[in-house]
Amino acid sequence: MKLKEFKIHIEKTLAELKLYAELHSGEKLPNDFDFEWRFSEKIKASGKKNVIELIAEKVYINENEIYPCVDLFVERITTENRILVSGRIAGFPPKKFGKGWSNRPGPFIYGIGNGISTKKVNSNTKEFKNMLYEKGLLHYKTE
Repeated sequence: MKLKEFKIHIEKTLAELKLYAELHSGEKLPNDFDFEWRFSEKIKASGKKNVIELIAEKVYINENEIYPCVDLFVERITTENRILVSGRIAGFPPKKFGKGWSNRPGPFIYGIGNGISTKKVNSNTKEFKNMLYEKGLLHYKTE
């Protein structure tokens, strides 16, 4: 996958991550982002374009080497009215772009931090999890 295509994939991922967070919170969220890598050194970006660049810079090595497992957590809404996302790259070696751990194309796995959950939505039900699965936001269906 070319870098330009991967950046488009990251942009789609941010849109899905926003939807994922909206479904968990039961609230409409802003369409802008802050990002922070969970490395020992804090590496941050503000604004959707800068977030896309920072994620691509750390996850994409070249056409055939992309880290295959990257956790993205929606943490909270910032005072600047942006969705704060944190990221962590698992210790797997880079490989070609393909189906990831989430069973979706690409390396990204979605998560929700405590700062986004509300009492409006019970995200622990079978119905809620199956709804996420049907929308392609969860990699398994609850039986």
